[in-house]
Amino acid sequence: MKKNRGWGYRLLCIIFLVSAPLVSAGATYAETIDTGTSSVNQVTESTTNTSRTTTETTDSTTATSSTIDTSTSEASTNSSTDSFGETTTSSSEITVSSTEETDTSEANPVITVKKLANSNRYVKINTFTATTTESQAMDSRQVLYTLNQLQLTATGSITELAGHVYKSVKQYQDTATKKKYSELLDEQNHVIGIVEAESVTTADGVFQSEKKYATVQSGNYPLWESIFFDKQLVTTKTINQQTFQVKESFKHGNGSTYYALYTDKNQFIGWINAKGAADAKSPGGIWQSESKYATIISGNYTLWQNFDWSAKKGTTAALNGKTVKATGKYSHVNGATYYSLYDNKNKWLGYINAAGVKTTSNAQGAYQAYGKYVTLTKKNYTIWGNFNWSSKKNTTSSLYGKTYQAKGKYEHWNGSTYYSLSDSTGKWIGYLNAEAATVANNQGGIWQSENKTIRMKSKNYTLWQDLNFSKKKASSGNYMNKNIKVTGKYQHYNGATYYSLYLNNTWIGYINATGVTNAHVIHSQSNISRYVIVNNASGNFLNAADPNSSKLGKKSNYKGYMAKATKLAKTSDGNYLYLVSPAGKIGWIKENQTYSVNDKFWMYTTGGKYPSLNVKNLNIHVSISKQRVYIKSGDKVIYTMLCSTGTVFTPTPLGNFRIQQEKGSAFSGAAYYRSFKDHGVYLFHTVPTSIAWSTNSLICFMIT
Repeated sequence: MKKNRGWGYRLLCIIFLVSAPLVSAGATYAETIDTGTSSVNQVTESTTNTSRTTTETTDSTTATSSTIDTSTSEASTNSSTDSFGETTTSSSEITVSSTEETDTSEANPVITVKKLANSNRYVKINTFTATTTESQAMDSRQVLYTLNQLQLTATGSITELAGHVYKSVKQYQDTATKKKYSELLDEQNHVIGIVEAESVTTADGVFQSEKKYATVQSGNYPLWESIFFDKQLVTTKTINQQTFQVKESFKHGNGSTYYALYTDKNQFIGWINAKGAADAKSPGGIWQSESKYATIISGNYTLWQNFDWSAKKGTTAALNGKTVKATGKYSHVNGATYYSLYDNKNKWLGYINAAGVKTTSNAQGAYQAYGKYVTLTKKNYTIWGNFNWSSKKNTTSSLYGKTYQAKGKYEHWNGSTYYSLSDSTGKWIGYLNAEAATVANNQGGIWQSENKTIRMKSKNYTLWQDLNFSKKKASSGNYMNKNIKVTGKYQHYNGATYYSLYLNNTWIGYINATGVTNAHVIHSQSNISRYVIVNNASGNFLNAADPNSSKLGKKSNYKGYMAKATKLAKTSDGNYLYLVSPAGKIGWIKENQTYSVNDKFWMYTTGGKYPSLNVKNLNIHVSISKQRVYIKSGDKVIYTMLCSTGTVFTPTPLGNFRIQQEKGSAFSGAAYYRSFKDHGVYLFHTVPTSIAWSTNSLICFMIT
């Protein structure tokens, strides 16, 4: 029999294999059946100082032979992963034997125990002074045991596990000494081993496994590394309102309950007092009141019916850009926020990931870049200065047809779209309901109907191929003195108007409206007989019914006097009348520069303004055939008026006569008579009327 080298040496010869990766720190073990012949050491080394982090297992084998016993120990469990992410582990017992001769009964004494009632506790390994020599026996409180058929066998030391926290559920008692033992489990419920009850400090309270969610409700709670509260990780300030998995709860002896919080990726966050969190019914967390407007910024998001993603309400494809109401939100355990959306008819639309919307406190929703050109095509719309509708900038009636840039837009909660308009100088025009505008393809705006004939005013204008002015089509000099048809116009973003021109049904390009003038078109002309008074003294009579025709006499010479209109011309510039006097042609005048006296023309002067009679060789010539009286200075006619000579039965005498002395202011309803033959038989006088004449009423004479 070999020399007994003591506990220190023998423990180094213990061999064990771990059935699954461990998450706790320090040495771990699997329950084994010890044959007392192993010389193989298997050591599990901790990589961190926390019971919630993963360890690496290193095997160092020196055995010359080994035997694997697959029988199941009392502590063995089945390995599986449930839907909540919890893992349970089964362990096959592995025994390694050695050919070295050892007194196993003396080296590894076996302790027979009985099972006590389970108790869900957290324990922390106490710190002990390590054994210094081989001959000095190890303190039994430092020993880590394995269990097989209610017998404990020492397998290692817990010295390196000091300060680490483990679960302890199963409890045992030495049948001889009544000493109590506790089984250690890591967070994945892997068995670490069994230690004396005096080897650990037990937390004041019991834990319970949970499968639920909780949303943090305050930013002022500490997060603890363990339920012993000896190390604070952080506070809840950075995770306030976030939702986490609750995998365990701990009912503390102080009356408080604590939750172990985990992310959806099973990352441990810390222990929190349950008062700092609210239990949630789903992974979505708890409902959090919100009163915002949300503008949907993508058509590729799903609208969910619930938070287990089993039912869809729809997608955002038809809602992209629209503004809806967010009445509440959920901070999901996956880390995303979800809004509960309603339209303006209070219809629930579903839950949307917050990344799919922009929120604002304003009913117009979020600003959306647009950058298009629009032409104002409806009148009687207000252009607003704000969305409180308290500031009016302008109306579309005064800006009708103009083109502006809609740099941005708002899809308002009320269902309307509003453009934010600016002109070419960058001046902001205001907000306009999109119903009052039409989107254009370019800066030119939209085509607007126009129907007129023009002529080129200058040779120096460009006819453009397009309204981006990227290509010239021709020069205005090619079309001087030609009547050109305008079929439409564009009120460009730059503020100018451009006409679309056709010549003989061939399109010749776009031209700035300042480069043309209206071509005068006479649509019809007819003969008439109308007496009118000229009531405009500006300008001249025209040689034709065209404002571009040559000029005749001044209209001021005829203002207030009667003339006869013998022709009516209807033109593109309005109606024109052709006027004549007893002396002949006067010229064309706009019809609206005259008024008719057809019903009493005989009461007005027919020759225009009376001439001065202070001339040389004054004489009068009466033409019976023309029914005219010509006032002459020698042979020069200085005034002509209409007259009415005698009838067939009372003819006017022919010849040369001199004025006789017989005269008067009235004669048979006529005025201002004067004898020229037979001393009162043949007279000059006015047209007979039934009214009293003043000295200014003389219009014409006739011979009787």
